Amino acid sequence: MEPLANDRLAFQAGTFQEEASVQPRRRKAVKELDQDTADAFVRRLCNLLDTADFFGRHASLSPQEKITKLFLASAEDKDKSEFNCAVSPKVRQQVPVLFQAIAGVMEEKSGTMVQSTAEINEEGFGRGLLYTGRVILVLKSLRAGAPFPFTSEEKTIRYGVECIEEGLAFLEKYNEMSAFHGLLSLEG
Repeated sequence: MEPLANDRLAFQAGTFQEEASVQPRRRKAVKELDQDTADAFVRRLCNLLDTADFFGRHASLSPQEKITKLFLASAEDKDKSEFNCAVSPKVRQQVPVLFQAIAGVMEEKSGTMVQSTAEINEEGFGRGLLYTGRVILVLKSLRAGAPFPFTSEEKTIRYGVECIEEGLAFLEKYNEMSAFHGLLSLEG
């Protein structure tokens, strides 16, 4: 063989050995949830579900059963949402209720009035917005309905707690900055 061909084979053999020694990607470490926040979120979500249960048909259910029966989407609803990016009615119901529950917990924890606005159209595009006064605390864009529909309680709670922590962290940072610099220096 020619020297160039031998070098090419040696190079290729070396790359195969290097590829074999590469470690597989690790998933991001799953952050431990604050149990108090998770409990407050479940309580607030169940309160909102009870509000929509006009005749009290589901009043005797445990919080987990209420969330499963009244809030979570079934596999059939998830399939409807994935077909042509159209969202099911269950998903259109989940979005505002979830953001209202998040806003309620943020109010409890911060002592300031937090409002929520959530909308999603038939194609799955929309947004969830949590704000206090003129300050936007959390803004989540929904594209093709993602991360909705929630089909497991664990994912719902994780998403809610992460939004709560994000909003409270931003509110705390905003309060520190506005206390030091004043409100007028933060405006665009």
